[in-house]
Amino acid sequence: MKKRHLRALSFIMSAILLAGCTTTPTVGTGTQEAAQASETGTPEAAEDGSAGGETKETEAVASQQEFPPLKVAKDRPLKVGYLYSNLEAESCTRSYNQIRIEAPHRGWELTEVYFNAQKPEEARTGMQTLITQDVDAVVIYNMEIVGIADLILQARQNGIGVYNVDNQLVPGVVANSCQPNGVAAAEFAYYMGEKYLWNANYAIITAPSLQVHVERTDPIKAIYDQYPGMKLLGEESLNPSGSESMGQQSYNFTKRFIEKYGNELDILVTSYDGAAVTADEAAAQAIGGTDVAIIGVDGGSETWSHMRKGGNFKYSYAQPTELYCHKICNLVEELQVQGLKPGDEGCSITAFGETIYSNGKIIDQDHVPAPNQSIHSVFDFYGGDPEDPEAWYNWNDGPGIYMIADK
Repeated sequence: MKKRHLRALSFIMSAILLAGCTTTPTVGTGTQEAAQASETGTPEAAEDGSAGGETKETEAVASQQEFPPLKVAKDRPLKVGYLYSNLEAESCTRSYNQIRIEAPHRGWELTEVYFNAQKPEEARTGMQTLITQDVDAVVIYNMEIVGIADLILQARQNGIGVYNVDNQLVPGVVANSCQPNGVAAAEFAYYMGEKYLWNANYAIITAPSLQVHVERTDPIKAIYDQYPGMKLLGEESLNPSGSESMGQQSYNFTKRFIEKYGNELDILVTSYDGAAVTADEAAAQAIGGTDVAIIGVDGGSETWSHMRKGGNFKYSYAQPTELYCHKICNLVEELQVQGLKPGDEGCSITAFGETIYSNGKIIDQDHVPAPNQSIHSVFDFYGGDPEDPEAWYNWNDGPGIYMIADK
């Protein structure tokens, strides 16, 4: 049994590393590590006076990834751009809501740039617009970032800080803020495995072009591969740039799975709740019904409204999306208003290219958050005092606190 658990852990870590490596592009000849080295200072000199044994080749790589200092706005409002795509996933709406709370509360000038996720060229135009407008910082929400990787480097060369919320790291990104998605996936895998006593048929719907989605599904496969009773019946891929929305694609895939496997399909894993919602709709229309348990990741009003109806969407991993956004805004403030450097006391990161992690929680159909309460209550106010008037989760600027609705 111990050997089996060790093998499972090895597979999980391999899947997480693969998710991080296979979808992150190589831009130019530099690496994220080289970028970190150039931004955090030169290596300590060796005893002979050389740069710590660095070769000319590695020096060249580092020099190609050197960036000017980030712009600091101590005596004027910070100019921040927010790049986002269509708000199909409720996590996108929640992050968008939070940035519009954070910016006015901090006295920032916010420039919002929307692009259609089904038209990747619009993302490039949007990023170029923010560079041209000479903003101080750009916050990017979850998207296919490979297509703008060169523009991220261009922004950094202009002293513009580039920050991700729930996204992957590419060279030039100062930091990312998200949950440890591979860990969340493993938590879900064990949770569902125990419910079915490790004897169930499952299928997966994910989006391989988005790193975060693969991190949420590959570890589940890695764990279930270690249990003979867990059988993968099929896997389908969502295309964010396809002619149909990812939600519609998920509906179609679910319909086909149910038509092919019927009640043999026990668990349907989707990589985000928007796909789980439309999968639930497809399951509801299945002739003769189906017992499939659908799981997703994100949380929010639409998710929990579907779960309250008692359909097949039974489990969701709720992300503290607002906390991701708040933490990245704190970092922007630290680096580009206070003028701190990574590793300084009071700075949220120790080096460029880090990820700031926050944990979510599994929500089941018997414990769905009630409507008409603050989204922050789902996460027990992050261990703080719910009545603290100064706490960030009670800020009510801009659109105000995101409230759980019954949609």
